[in-house]
Amino acid sequence: SSPAQGGCRGTHAPLLLETSSRPDEAPSPRGVLIKGSTGSQADRSMGAEASVEIKRAAPIMPVPVKLHVYDLGHSGEMRAMNSVLGAVGTGAFHCGVEIYGREWSFQSTPRGSGVFSCVPQHCQSHNFRTSVSMGFTRLSEVEVLRLLELLRRDWHGGSYDMLTRNCCHFSDELCRRLGVGPIPWWTTSLADAGATVKAAYDVAVDSLYPTLLTGCFAGRPQHKPAVQGPVFVK
Repeated sequence: SSPAQGGCRGTHAPLLLETSSRPDEAPSPRGVLIKGSTGSQADRSMGAEASVEIKRAAPIMPVPVKLHVYDLGHSGEMRAMNSVLGAVGTGAFHCGVEIYGREWSFQSTPRGSGVFSCVPQHCQSHNFRTSVSMGFTRLSEVEVLRLLELLRRDWHGGSYDMLTRNCCHFSDELCRRLGVGPIPWWTTSLADAGATVKAAYDVAVDSLYPTLLTGCFAGRPQHKPAVQGPVFVK
């Protein structure tokens, strides 16, 4: 099972091997600590009674995940536009996901990964608008960092697309991987609508051009002046 699924079973936490530098304690290879009753190696060799102490890992406590939503850029016009678009359940937004005290998002870069982090609610390129509680994840901080490293490899800055692969799409995938997704539909609805229109436009252009449109232009005769040389107007 995945780490998130394993973390849900608090009563079946994995065993930990506890080691000690004391000469009267010897760790078992199965994760069970065996302590001698007299503290003497000689006593243990003579069959001294031993007690068994089992140490279990503490269950991972649920950690909150938040989605921070921004108006694109810093212009008042964009904030006003989003207020209008919000009435119909959409808008043009930047999104980032807060987990373990950092906010993670995605941006266009000429090279390398486009994944970056910042102080929660303080992305310098956009105006903070609101936060959405996404629930709780049971992934540990180490597991989250490993997940982000995998995402860094997949989300190259050069693959950024305003309509089909932007910060909101990254935030949606991260939330799904954390077990709390998807993000609210209104954060991506405008971009998704634009992507649909663009896809329809591309299909139409591919269908019409160059067969029809080229024929319309290429089939036209090249009109030349009937009179060569200067034209005199009487």
